[in-house]
Amino acid sequence: MNEPMRQWHSYTDEDDETWLFDSSFLMSNWTCIYGRGCKGVLDHDATELQHGCCTHGAHFSDGPDRKRVKAAIKRLTPENWQNHGIAAEMGGPIGEVDGGGYATHTYEGVCIFHNRPGFPAGQGCALHGAALAAGERPLDWKPDVCWQLPLRLETRTDENERSTYVLREWQRKDWGDGGNDFHWWCTETHEAFIGEKAVYEELRDEIIELIGPGRYAWFVENVASQSSETILTHPARRTSPT
Repeated sequence: MNEPMRQWHSYTDEDDETWLFDSSFLMSNWTCIYGRGCKGVLDHDATELQHGCCTHGAHFSDGPDRKRVKAAIKRLTPENWQNHGIAAEMGGPIGEVDGGGYATHTYEGVCIFHNRPGFPAGQGCALHGAALAAGERPLDWKPDVCWQLPLRLETRTDENERSTYVLREWQRKDWGDGGNDFHWWCTETHEAFIGEKAVYEELRDEIIELIGPGRYAWFVENVASQSSETILTHPARRTSPT
């Protein structure tokens, strides 16, 4: 089955590297709706659990990713992390996984860092909440996969070993076979397209962290400066019932 059409813009930078931007997504009004109707990533509607995309924990991308998060963990306390004591009993919140690599542990069916609804410091990711309380960026505290979602930067290399870097939305298929089991995924249905800002504005820090300030500035000047009416609407919005 062909995927719905969306609009792309390309750019070759001063290093002769090609960048391809999913403008239909970056110019859309997608926003995270955790706690505001997010249905989670289980095989059924799990809105009431308030897990968001935290159910299965987070796999670390590499050593520096894990090192950064370990430093942030040292700043967590029982007051801002509900499972602080549970993690200590487990020998720490991070462990090796089958097949290699490391991931956060899960506890009672969700990531060990997840604070339940009703927790005094607030529900959701303890790392995220503590970073905001400290006046810092959550992306500097959280695992790469957590702060990058729903953005995805991938590299495509042709037969001449020339690379194209693609900034797009994270889709169900990017989770591998497990993504087929999701009852719902937030970038493919209309419910999360209710933001007051465009994605490139709301996720400015995250995008710059992925592609650098110069390439972000190019997108703002050459794509975002266009009227939104000239950008092909995101497929999820084209199928919205409203």
